Amino acid sequence: MDLGAPPVQKKRKYRRKSHLGCRNCKLRKLKCDETRPQCVRCRTYGVLCNFGLNVPDLQPLSEEPAKHEIVRRSGLTSPRSTISNAIWADDGSTFFMLDLQDQELFNRFRYRTLYSLGGSEMVDIYENFMFEVSFTCPFLMHGTLAVAAVHDRYLGLTSTHRRSLRESYHWSQCTILFNKWLRQPIKEEHKDPIWATAGTLSILTFSSINTCFPEEAWPLGAPDSSDLEWLRLGSGKMTLWHLVNPLRPESVYRIMAEKLAYMRRPLPAKGTDGVSVELVQLCGLDESSTPDNNPYFTVVHGLSWVLEVPRAKVSHGGVMMVWSHMHNEFGTLLEKKDPVAVLLLCLWYTRARESKWWIDLRARYEIPAICMYLQRYHRDNSAIQALIPWDEIM
Repeated sequence: MDLGAPPVQKKRKYRRKSHLGCRNCKLRKLKCDETRPQCVRCRTYGVLCNFGLNVPDLQPLSEEPAKHEIVRRSGLTSPRSTISNAIWADDGSTFFMLDLQDQELFNRFRYRTLYSLGGSEMVDIYENFMFEVSFTCPFLMHGTLAVAAVHDRYLGLTSTHRRSLRESYHWSQCTILFNKWLRQPIKEEHKDPIWATAGTLSILTFSSINTCFPEEAWPLGAPDSSDLEWLRLGSGKMTLWHLVNPLRPESVYRIMAEKLAYMRRPLPAKGTDGVSVELVQLCGLDESSTPDNNPYFTVVHGLSWVLEVPRAKVSHGGVMMVWSHMHNEFGTLLEKKDPVAVLLLCLWYTRARESKWWIDLRARYEIPAICMYLQRYHRDNSAIQALIPWDEIM
């Protein structure tokens, strides 16, 4: 959401638009009553009204009122007496308190980052369920705060492109606590927050590239244990799908059934239909090719569907469908830096980056790194050189 963009001049019959309202209400997409110096909505929510430019967005009136308000809105009617009025997340055995910076991260996730994760269905899932649950599942709260911190970094709101200590801390705690929960029997009421956290960890792992220069990125940079970790996590998420089944009747994710089903869309079982001549030649496909006899088969078929879609209409479901097939033998080829597999990954990035910002965060470094790698070490392969997407780094 571009807060600096000029307001759209659009008549809306169902309510009068507040042109002189405070920025907090505009950010939260609420009608401001324009009461100065403190509008009713800001006073109720516990933030300092910002009609003027000198007041930051969503700045708490004071630490204590802000804590009370987030606890109230999150379904916690009263904090634990032993920690007074602090905001806390507690699962009965583990809890942590949110300091003022964590509270601000929570607000930025709720009123900014959430809208970048999916459509209206995702917003409804969080507003009606996940935000409340995050205060009883610390692993989900840690993941939520970490994703907000990553989004800050992507938007250039931090002093460096590298991970902050706060982002690293929340990501680490999310992973540790999540693994602890997965070692226990999974109860019905925990399946949805577990699936939400799996999605959160996918975002964190995908955006975990910690470099400022393409020369430091895979496959050019020095080998690192985190190389292709996002790929290995994708395989694990598919395993988790069978454990929690986000499409089961009781799941809050049922409203996303159509999008989730698209990610599991079946691919052709044989042949070259729908694949360009260039990719057929590159991958050595023919009419007898199948997933069993060609390691590129499923990825190149899925990629061909994505490449046919105009950039502005690339769906996240289609992108994730290709990702879900980048494991097993194809993943092994990527780990070995097989030039064909590496090029297919690069071509996938060119469309995947259009669908979500956390993919773009990695693609902006790995696309030029891959292009330079292929030119440097596979210059004599004319089929590869002809398909390198140099326009993506110009």
